[in-house]
Amino acid sequence: MSINPPHVHHDQPYMSEADANNLIKKYDKNGDSILTKDELTAMILEQASQQQGHPKDVVCKPKKNPAKVPEDKGLHMRLSRSEIRDIFLEHDIDGDGYLNVSELTKAFSFIGSMLPLYKAHYGLNYADADGDGRISEEELGKLVDYAERVSRRKGFC
Repeated sequence: MSINPPHVHHDQPYMSEADANNLIKKYDKNGDSILTKDELTAMILEQASQQQGHPKDVVCKPKKNPAKVPEDKGLHMRLSRSEIRDIFLEHDIDGDGYLNVSELTKAFSFIGSMLPLYKAHYGLNYADADGDGRISEEELGKLVDYAERVSRRKGFC
């Protein structure tokens, strides 16, 4: 059975219900009419390989982030000041010695913030004493204070 990719119509859903049912039947190995994570992954990989001409067994590996959170820290565990500081320092991606909004957003995201862009902007406004739009190493202590304060309120950030 060959399933062609559905055509996009702006006034209709991306895929008809019949197309969706056919996909479920094709990839539902245990017959429960629900795709498990493994079944869904197999479907996505096969569909992607058909569209891009890649072999089915090729899986892209995610990029590794150099910052490390200690393995004994769970999702809702508190990080120490030094761990928070190290994470911020490791997110100085361009190596200029300052943290800009983009780097702060990535750091707050890495830490587990629910709203990393918001936290980055608020943290920048809170800690940027000289108003240059970036956090220097001298201003980093105040940023860590902010990160600690918001983490005490609702888990981390």
